Parts: sequence; structure tokens; C-alpha cells
Amino acid sequence: MRRLLPALLAATLVAAPALAADTPANSIKYRQNVMKAMSAHVSAFFAVNMGSVSNPGHLKAHASALADLGAMTKDLFPAGSDAGAPTDALPLIWQEQAQFAKAVAAMEESSAALKKAVDAGDKAATGQAAKALGDACKGCHDRFRKEQKT
Repeated sequence: MRRLLPALLAATLVAAPALAADTPANSIKYRQNVMKAMSAHVSAFFAVNMGSVSNPGHLKAHASALADLGAMTKDLFPAGSDAGAPTDALPLIWQEQAQFAKAVAAMEESSAALKKAVDAGDKAATGQAAKALGDACKGCHDRFRKEQKT
């Protein structure tokens, strides 16, 4: 029995991730958390970049996080993840997959360009990349996200 208990515990720990269902509701909640993180890093990035706060050493961390989150975006909208929980994602995402893929690629490219510009210390390129990132966010939200009530 002493040998069986550790083996059962180990088997449970190994199997637990496989038992966690990747349901539409879980996918939506995960997507929403990643998007909230992206929004928070965008806000923090601009606060630092515009001099609203004096934490210039944080700029690279926010740009890096945005590049990482931008690269994740393509994985956040799997087929069937438009049901099961409230979501701001419009059905057009799954109906116009080629156009949505272009919008996601713009997010990934612009967030990577922002990181590259910040890492290089190039203020002009950082400004251009930040604008491109904002345009990518807006372009996707305008077409593929429910209108937000203010």
C-alpha cells in the first residue's frame, strides 16, 4: 500500500492536465485574460513612453510582453470558441477567417516591430511601431469585436 499511494498520486498529477477540458467557455475566458493583459501592457507602455510615469526602465518589459502576447493571438480563436460564455468576439471571426488572419498577422508583426524598435533604442521607429500597433488593434476591433458601450 505504501508503494501504491505515491504511484496513484503521480498518475493523478500527470493525468490532471489531460482531464482539464478545453471547453469553449474556458477558451473564451483564457482569450479574454490574454486580451486584458495586452490592453494593460499597451496602456502601461504608452504611460512610460509618453513620460506620464517615470519608469523608463520598464519600457522594454512592456514591449517584450506585447510581442509575446501578439504572437499568441493567432491561437486564441479556435473553431467553436464562439459559444459557451459571453464574448465580445463577433461571428465574423470564424466566417471571414482569411481576413481575420490578416488582422491577427498585423497584430503579431506590429508588436514584434515595437519590441525591435524599443530594444534598438530608436525613438522614431518606436513611435511608428506604436502607431502601427494601435492601428492593428483598432482595425481588428472595428471589424471583429462587438461595439463597446462607454
